[in-house]
Amino acid sequence: MISIALCDDEVKYLDYYENRITVVAKKLNLPFEIIRFKSGESLLFYLEDNPNKFHLIYLDIITDGINGIETAKKIRNFNSLTKIIFLTSTKSFVFNAFEVNATDYLIKDEHDEKFDILFKKTVSNLQLNFYGEFITFKSNNTDYLFELNQIKYFENYKRLIIIHLHNQESHEFYYKIGDLKNRLEANDFVLVHRSYLVNMQYIKKISKTELTLKDNSLIPVSRTYYNDLKEKFINYLKTDI
Repeated sequence: MISIALCDDEVKYLDYYENRITVVAKKLNLPFEIIRFKSGESLLFYLEDNPNKFHLIYLDIITDGINGIETAKKIRNFNSLTKIIFLTSTKSFVFNAFEVNATDYLIKDEHDEKFDILFKKTVSNLQLNFYGEFITFKSNNTDYLFELNQIKYFENYKRLIIIHLHNQESHEFYYKIGDLKNRLEANDFVLVHRSYLVNMQYIKKISKTELTLKDNSLIPVSRTYYNDLKEKFINYLKTDI
């Protein structure tokens, strides 16, 4: 589940952005929760006991009392990973926002289309993390961690990535196959089809139309990717000797 904080001193904006989040999250079939705050002080007070609660914080820059920039600075003192998106009615403070490693900003009453795009992009980045030879992701309110060498291949299905493990388990999460390819090429993963990213350590043999894994399962090979696959697999075999 994605935990989201909404912090704004105007109820109309709390209502508006809660509704926008609800609509786009439901389109993504994404489990989520939203907790609302009317001041930076109340948000910080909550975070004192729950410093790692929120994956994403929407934070109004101009508020009564402590402003959004100062609130974000205090948050960064104990949490460097939470995504922060600023809400503002003016661009005057936008450059200050990036001093606290903000993900982005939204101009109130202007950025409706950007809201959906930014939410989807931010959630995708939250779903998947890479730590050396490990990959972690969140799915159905559960955190998973696997060694990359446990993964046979990734399959793209609609808006989901299905991860197929050597023990025949499979799990789903939101991400883009192209972004996976860019992140994992150095770890001996190769794109063999627009919907399949394969770990070369599990490849048994390849042809122009399909490849056979060591468990004898078959993966389609696209003509577009065949030459690149063949070259990378030959180089992989040479370095693996």
